[in-house]
Amino acid sequence: EDKTEWGDRVGWIYGSVTEDVVTGYRMHNRGWHSVYCVTKRDAFRGGAPINLTDRLHQVLRWATGSVEIFFSRNNAFLASRKLMFLQRLFYLNVGIYPFTSIFLIVYCFLPALSLFSGSFIVESVTITFLVYLLVMTFCLIGLAILEVKWSGIALEEWWSKEQFWV
Repeated sequence: EDKTEWGDRVGWIYGSVTEDVVTGYRMHNRGWHSVYCVTKRDAFRGGAPINLTDRLHQVLRWATGSVEIFFSRNNAFLASRKLMFLQRLFYLNVGIYPFTSIFLIVYCFLPALSLFSGSFIVESVTITFLVYLLVMTFCLIGLAILEVKWSGIALEEWWSKEQFWV
């Protein structure tokens, strides 16, 4: 259905790297509701990357699409009131996600920097720092619990996927 009249009529968005996300965003932003459908037999089959190079190209394409979404009118900050809270949160996450790599890089280099400089990253451990650390930890634990609950997979399978991501 690539660039067909039918696709235009139903609202499919063409010309974006992540056209499926943009289409979903626009439909939800107009007030449409969506349901997750699991069929006994696969309704659609697609290809998955079979090696690291293909996987990295796919992730780069997704990151490019997410940055495109963030800097376009499809940004969830500009959404209408029809977008529900969790939908808005999801679309915000899609747009902001590539920028988290900056913090991951800093997080990975700070320990080495501390070892070479001889000074600890945090000058003194204060209650404010510990509360911040505790809040961040509980947010990450809550996110992990929601991922396991909503995905419907076993804890072991989720843990395996997390290890693969790292």
